Amino acid sequence: MADTDAPELDEEFDEALIPAMEGEVEPIYGEDEDRFEPVETHEEDLRCWKDGGPRQEAWEVADPNADPETGAMHVMQGGKLLALPLQGTSFDTVVVGTIAETEVVQTFANPFDEPIEAVYLFPLHEDAAVDDYALTLGERTIRGEMKTREDAQQTYEDAKKAGKAAGLLEQERPNIFTQRVANIPPGQTIEVSMHVVQPLEQEDGRYELVLPTVVGPRFIPGTPLAQHRQPAPGENTGIAPNTDEVPDASRITAPVVPEGFTTCAHVEASVVIDTGLRPRRIQSKFHGIDIMRSGDVAAIELDADSDGAPVVANRDFVVSWDLGRDQPKAAIVAQPPTSEGGDGYFTLTVQPPEQVADEQAVARELVFVVDNSGSMGGLPMDTAKGLMRKALKDIRPDDTFTVLRFSESASGLSNKLLPATQDNIEAGVDYVDAMQGMGGTQMTEGIKAALRVPHDPDRLRVVMFLTDGYIGNEQAIFELIDDNIGDARLFSLGVGGAPNRYLLDGMASVGRGAVTYAGYDEPADPVIERFYERVATPVLTDVEIDWQGLAVEEVYPGKIPDLFAGQPITVFGRYAGAPTGEIVIKAKARTAEGVETIELPVHFDVAKADDVEGVGSVWARTKIDALMGYPMRPDPWSPLGKETKQAVIDVALQHRIMTEYTAFVAVDERVVAGADGSPKTVVQPLELPEGSFQGSEVGEAYGVGGLGLVGTGRGGGGTGQGTIGLGNTGLIGKGGGGGTGSGYGRGSGAGFGGQGKRVPKVRQAKAQVKGSLDRDIIRRIVRAHINEVRSCYNATLTKDPNASGSIAIKFMIDAHGKVMVAKVQSNDTGYADLGTCIAKKVERWKFPKPKGSTVEVVYPFKLSPG
Repeated sequence: MADTDAPELDEEFDEALIPAMEGEVEPIYGEDEDRFEPVETHEEDLRCWKDGGPRQEAWEVADPNADPETGAMHVMQGGKLLALPLQGTSFDTVVVGTIAETEVVQTFANPFDEPIEAVYLFPLHEDAAVDDYALTLGERTIRGEMKTREDAQQTYEDAKKAGKAAGLLEQERPNIFTQRVANIPPGQTIEVSMHVVQPLEQEDGRYELVLPTVVGPRFIPGTPLAQHRQPAPGENTGIAPNTDEVPDASRITAPVVPEGFTTCAHVEASVVIDTGLRPRRIQSKFHGIDIMRSGDVAAIELDADSDGAPVVANRDFVVSWDLGRDQPKAAIVAQPPTSEGGDGYFTLTVQPPEQVADEQAVARELVFVVDNSGSMGGLPMDTAKGLMRKALKDIRPDDTFTVLRFSESASGLSNKLLPATQDNIEAGVDYVDAMQGMGGTQMTEGIKAALRVPHDPDRLRVVMFLTDGYIGNEQAIFELIDDNIGDARLFSLGVGGAPNRYLLDGMASVGRGAVTYAGYDEPADPVIERFYERVATPVLTDVEIDWQGLAVEEVYPGKIPDLFAGQPITVFGRYAGAPTGEIVIKAKARTAEGVETIELPVHFDVAKADDVEGVGSVWARTKIDALMGYPMRPDPWSPLGKETKQAVIDVALQHRIMTEYTAFVAVDERVVAGADGSPKTVVQPLELPEGSFQGSEVGEAYGVGGLGLVGTGRGGGGTGQGTIGLGNTGLIGKGGGGGTGSGYGRGSGAGFGGQGKRVPKVRQAKAQVKGSLDRDIIRRIVRAHINEVRSCYNATLTKDPNASGSIAIKFMIDAHGKVMVAKVQSNDTGYADLGTCIAKKVERWKFPKPKGSTVEVVYPFKLSPG
């Protein structure tokens, strides 16, 4: 479709009206970019529509008048649970170089006739830095403040009691966050936006962007703590009690929707890749996508069904690509100083040279450990078995090996390492084929068993650990590995579409190994080949960078970890001035002949680096990781822990980023009508990760059962030993746990689509573009900044609630993708300052580098109150 044929766009979220681009369109992925093959979409689990009709969004409740048992109320209306507060999540990502910046927007709604508080447990990437936060309510946008966690919690509680709308964002783990939104007015919508910056994953020359969408259920080991260490009545939003092994279990165990039901909170995702080089072989791991190109820039949209069914949040959104022969040996992304004499920040990525071949590698002993817990039942176990069959069949003749399994306890194929004979390999395959997912995830038993197998000092011990990682005691696992790893190396292999990446990455880091991820239905061959390639290729150890006197400092990680085949060297640092010159990377490689020293010269020049504003936030995050001893978490109550905590807080407050010791809070100073200071809390239940079992299978590891805490469904807490029930008692036991938690709601709510205010509409109309940048690419960049336009409009609505009209901004984009000038071309709203505000916002935006000269854009916005 040509630009002149494109229809006018409706609201910024109306993707159904996106026109095709003039350039190439790649709706699918194949080895040859001109080849078209269907993408596996897992339709039956990813969409709300099934078997020709929608999945149910509500279920019967036995006793709507029962007293609450779980400490948190759950929305009920007309005897059924429905209208859960989370309406959807959108991700708008721009990738420049090796850094991705994402605007994450969560939309919450209240269809009832009194204010409510929404609580939502959600994931972000474990290496991401969250550096901005805002609430949009009606005509107002309130930017969040960064405070210590205690101060932020107090500010939020004070606002909630005062009847004010407020938002609180807290970090529970590096990859788990809690969103609280208090006093959502009846019949209204609140949008919560977060700015997230993260480095790309890199392996074998491929770049990967991971946007997690769901927190998988966590197994909670240990004995429940005393009552005074449990959440106070009315404040408990989790379904597991705090235990001696997981003292914050109640904060990381959200309810899960029952089998056959869905929240239908949709997911939208838009990604623009602007690396300066043409991205090739773009692939989505779990979702269907549309790929559109304009020169060297690619725009990716998460694809919905042709009938408009939304994508459900039950799998990570994972997109990868490579740069083909254009792959640079070294890449620098920088954030220049904001003031004269100030500091700039950079990230440097270097691809190391290829290492020695397999026949030169040292002898090895392989210990395979497979998670057999309840959460691995079904597709996860089928995937693990397929991977293990391939791994066993590819063992080298001179290897020794054994296979272990764990759930509540650990057992194995043998109590010693076996030679890789055909009979032993077949016995190993038979042992794997007999595995079943059942019981709790006592991962410590698997770690102990793997590291206690008798060791041959003349061989390199390699442990491969297959799991989804659904546990809550990550710290105990890291400490156990650190204390017992010796000279072995541990490689983790994450199974499924929403694994616990913090655990799996952390295990590999502490175990001096590497991590790989395998999705359901993913061919086993390439996954296992990557594992063996890494094991066979000697690692680069003692990696260091000689900066040759350049003005760089505070480079993290301070000690660069050992590297395996396909892994790049990546560091973050600060710089002054404009350092340029040759630096030298030095490392050692162990081979069968001894130790080989490697030196790699690299040209370093920040003046030629890609410019990304979020690099400073990622640098601050890596500094905090270094202070904390990531992935470890120091005891905050020890003398050393108190000192570390304060150092982390200082960095976080200076750079305005989330940590477990700091939090964002935003408060609207207006009192919500009808608020009495004690809004009913609605806990958003989560989708079960695709492929996981409901009921007893998950219950054995987690205690979900029939989900008695949502509404009054009578589910018991699973069937296996050590399960977690959901009732008043039997929290840890042998399958106990009834549960009769009551529902909440009087039924007569305002209802969406009827009365009640909505978020003001900021629509993007058809843009006029003169130059080499595609209009659709420009639209996606504008969409990523739409909240900035809305903030200008909201400021005008505070003066005139009926202000509306159209404003067109004319701006010029230079050869570097920066806006040279922006001015108001037309404005019929009657408010000149509104147009000026939007133009000033546009002047700070950055676009992909156009080919040739400058690009002229006239961009209209249509504004109307809700």
